[in-house]
Amino acid sequence: MKYLFLAISSMLAIVAQMIAGNSFFLFNFLDIPLILITYWALYRSRVQALFVGSLAGILLDAVLGWPLGFNGFGKTLAAFLIGQTAKHFNVEEGWIRFTLLAGASFVSSLSVFLLFLLLGRRVSPVFLEASLAQAVITALVGVLVLAARDSYQQAHTGKAN
Repeated sequence: MKYLFLAISSMLAIVAQMIAGNSFFLFNFLDIPLILITYWALYRSRVQALFVGSLAGILLDAVLGWPLGFNGFGKTLAAFLIGQTAKHFNVEEGWIRFTLLAGASFVSSLSVFLLFLLLGRRVSPVFLEASLAQAVITALVGVLVLAARDSYQQAHTGKAN
């Protein structure tokens, strides 16, 4: 049942990404599934974050019409990077989370870019420039979302005591 919830949350993140991207141009540069992956890696289980990353990436490939596995590999790699960083370092500070999210987003996009190159598919260098913008915007929104989650959690635990 837990993995069904993970699958549904991944699908909802991609649907939200598509709807928001069609409505507002700025949302095309926001990676909502990566924020979901970061949440699972930091607050839940790193193994579940890997599952969410691979599933969200494969679903994203299916939606975009790309060969299956390109985004799956990138998002899984990002989940691994976030999970290992959270395991070895304190990621409570905002600037550390920003750096972590921006790095993970860019590594995910860079791995997709390299897979396109390795398999001989045409890819524009503009993809990397857009990936940098996506990394910054995703990191900013991700830090705000995670800070809101932390504030809610502190307020909720404060009322219980």
